[in-house]
Amino acid sequence: MITLGLVGASHVAMSRMLPAFAAVGIRVLGLYDNEPGRFAYWTDSGVEGQTTSLDELLSSRIDAVYISTRNDQHLAEAVAAAEAGKHILVEKPMALSVADARTMIDAADRNGVVLAVNHHLPGSPLHVTARRLVADGRIGRLYSARVNHAVLLPKHLRGWRLADVPGGGVVFDITVHDASVLNPLFGAAPTHVTALGVSQAPWNEARTLDSVMTVLQYPATEGGVPGLAQTHDSFAVPYPGTSLEIHGESGAVIIGDAMTQDTPGTVELHTSDGVQAIDVDCSVDLYHINVRSFGAAIQGEGRPTATGADGLRALQVAAAVEESLKTGRATLIDNVR
Repeated sequence: MITLGLVGASHVAMSRMLPAFAAVGIRVLGLYDNEPGRFAYWTDSGVEGQTTSLDELLSSRIDAVYISTRNDQHLAEAVAAAEAGKHILVEKPMALSVADARTMIDAADRNGVVLAVNHHLPGSPLHVTARRLVADGRIGRLYSARVNHAVLLPKHLRGWRLADVPGGGVVFDITVHDASVLNPLFGAAPTHVTALGVSQAPWNEARTLDSVMTVLQYPATEGGVPGLAQTHDSFAVPYPGTSLEIHGESGAVIIGDAMTQDTPGTVELHTSDGVQAIDVDCSVDLYHINVRSFGAAIQGEGRPTATGADGLRALQVAAAVEESLKTGRATLIDNVR
């Protein structure tokens, strides 16, 4: 049995990841947080070994860690875990700079441990099915994609996500999710990114950017053509729900509820023959899929849903979007550090 320690007494660790670890047979043996007040919410969690010392957790008999602390803390914690020989599953975004993400990947490689990023969407059966349809040539050459990830941020989450703090804002919270889906669809990170953003929600007293649109240019695949993608990411839009359109030379794939965690979603194939509903089994929790693939990778059986390299490419997109928002110009992604 794989044993694991939690780095961060977070809401996502409690609500999403504890059930996922239990479902796939990973035993949680410890919990670290540098703010002891957070442990009060974990009294009935069944997780023992609570500590404010990361060294104490890493020196215990665990095989891996799940990191869900603040985004600016991921680097130091992941490197420490790698040096202690622990496999790592880290929340998205994996870091706040491309350089930090590369440092994390280097530490994992140097110490021979698995580094996975908890991007839950790439492993969704909706997106797996869409990528298969594209790879099978069902829509001809891939041309473009359009993501609608504009949602209404729940009241209980209107804290640091709206604040001008490291990792705050709609880009590192939502756009990075878009990139985690678009990059494997196009088979690479984009080359150029252009973005515009505004503050729209009347309850966003911080007036930070809560709504962002981007245009991404993807490189040509072998024998293909360059790709384009658009994203609309927002904390201020209650309807109509999320979606992903994938356009090709001879057809399109349309995914309804494409970017959500808990709805079954729909996949439609549009061609000259009409509209075909594609049957997709979405009964398995997306975090269970991630944790299962992480556990298999630890045991040398397959790869994580999102590797460290995958997380790095998603982070590159988010960082390039932030740069474009600051400069008002298109950003070359290779220039983002």
